[in-house]
Amino acid sequence: MMTEQFCYNASQWVSFSEADVVRDISYVTTNDRTRIAYVSYRPKSGRYPTVFEYTPYTASAAPFEVAKPFLDAGYAFVGANVTGTGCSTGVMDQWLTRIEGVHGAEVVEWIAKQPWSDGNIGMVGYSSGGTSQLWVAAEQPPHLRAIVPSGLGNGYDTWTYLGGMLQISALQWAFTSEFETPVSGAEWRVRHGDTEGAKYRSSDRFVDRYPLFVDLIRQHPFKDEWSDTIFPPPTALAKISVPTMIVAASQDEWGGAAKEGPRLFMRYLANLKNKKLVLLNGAHSSGSAHKGSAPVLAEHIRFLDRWVKGVKNGIEDEPAVKVFWEVTEPGGDPKKAVAGWTTTHETWPEPSVVRQPFYLTADAKLSPDQPGSRPEEGSRAYLYPIGTEQFGDSSPFAVAPSGLTGTFQSAKSSLLRMGLLNYRTAPLASDMALLGNPEVTLFLSIDQGDDADLELTLKDVDPDGNILFIQSGLQRASFRELDEALTNAEDVVPAFRESEKLKPGKIYEIRMSLLGAFAHVVRKGHSLELTVGAPGLLPDRVIGSLPVGVPSINRIYSSKACPSKILLPVLPGAVAQAPTPEYGSLRNQPYRKETGFVPGGLPIR
Repeated sequence: MMTEQFCYNASQWVSFSEADVVRDISYVTTNDRTRIAYVSYRPKSGRYPTVFEYTPYTASAAPFEVAKPFLDAGYAFVGANVTGTGCSTGVMDQWLTRIEGVHGAEVVEWIAKQPWSDGNIGMVGYSSGGTSQLWVAAEQPPHLRAIVPSGLGNGYDTWTYLGGMLQISALQWAFTSEFETPVSGAEWRVRHGDTEGAKYRSSDRFVDRYPLFVDLIRQHPFKDEWSDTIFPPPTALAKISVPTMIVAASQDEWGGAAKEGPRLFMRYLANLKNKKLVLLNGAHSSGSAHKGSAPVLAEHIRFLDRWVKGVKNGIEDEPAVKVFWEVTEPGGDPKKAVAGWTTTHETWPEPSVVRQPFYLTADAKLSPDQPGSRPEEGSRAYLYPIGTEQFGDSSPFAVAPSGLTGTFQSAKSSLLRMGLLNYRTAPLASDMALLGNPEVTLFLSIDQGDDADLELTLKDVDPDGNILFIQSGLQRASFRELDEALTNAEDVVPAFRESEKLKPGKIYEIRMSLLGAFAHVVRKGHSLELTVGAPGLLPDRVIGSLPVGVPSINRIYSSKACPSKILLPVLPGAVAQAPTPEYGSLRNQPYRKETGFVPGGLPIR
């Protein structure tokens, strides 16, 4: 492991205005006569390497501001809509399938033939615009030199069914993405003179996909062959041969990018020669070149400069993994974002990480001591499904679910407390740096129904009672069977192929990872707190699901026979290299203040 300071010299760039460039709004005709809508920006003279963004949203209506960072860095820019979206013609049964790659590869080759192109193309984009890059690269177009996908989620457990739990946001996404977002891009194109697009969208040729993507998601509650089709399968990923840099933000509000990105890096692209993994704290768009954090844009340009421009900047000789710790956004502006410090690593997970167990005790502690014959052994009970803790980018996290303001508690706040179990470490005697994804083992029983949904929240508590969100975890208890071939210390992977219902009164062992890896230093004097409960009954703006099962008294066990625990990925000897960030400056890491520790749960043993 190496530590380095972030440095970037933007003064080396040219600064373009919109008047300095040529904008084209037109179409690429593919071999099957599909018309792919695009917009391009380029300097008025010369031949340039090109950055290509390819999405089902509004890429073909990208305004100048999206292209400007790449223009300034010496690139032309092309944005295109995938087949059947926006003003692109054709009909797709669903998004995120191989046809995107086939048509996208043809667009790459079309770009290479343009008189303003020097024949070297790199791709950027996040979310669906990240997945499309994988499909295109798997087609191996000759002039594609590199890809930089970020914000990735697969077709099941790192997106639509986090922990096996259908996310309401996936349904909302399906509706807005099919019927609203691409339309806004089409309207932009029409306003800017795209007469062909206006005619297409008003004709009988414009056909909505059927069945609706929202229906397909709901029809496949298990991981199956269909869910495997909306993310490139291993056979397709194995065909990717161009240099690839994957960017993932730990608190991605859409789910498991900080799990999917490392999976892709260490498993499916294991044999790729020139690959990079960049991790940082932040949101879904934090890894985007034009929406994300300033340090990430710098990484994009360095990577593209090496593999698209051919600049000998030495990036291929650097360690494969870079981690940005404590990226803050002054005033909430990602363009002003700065990292507290960075570390580099030869591989992922970092080999020197020690998986240190902390046991959940019956007296609400997280203890490094193994359970033995102790008075505090036993179990703790909570009322299910009173979801109490909001997280991610949700402002309700700022409201303490306990409602603790003193010794008096309202009936409402008492009810909320009964729906969670808190476990807290003693204040740390020294800094503890965490790098990776914790594994959690819970011994659980229910007294009614046949299933339960678990929501975990890991938090940092300072001596003044400020509670900072670090990471969350979601798991449906009936998905206990693991895919042993894919499971490792960094990533516990349920099979999600069938549901094994629970029987009241029986104790079950549940193994799970959190939603993704993170880098966080718990400073001296701070404590870690782990919350166990149900998903919030009021779903977060993005992450949110309706709890399964019926009202129940659930128990978490803590004993030698049933040692519930969390394995923390501790980086030995590492300490904070910057002052504690100001609360509210870490994107998607909300905080609140409480005046005392609230164990939660029911007053029974």
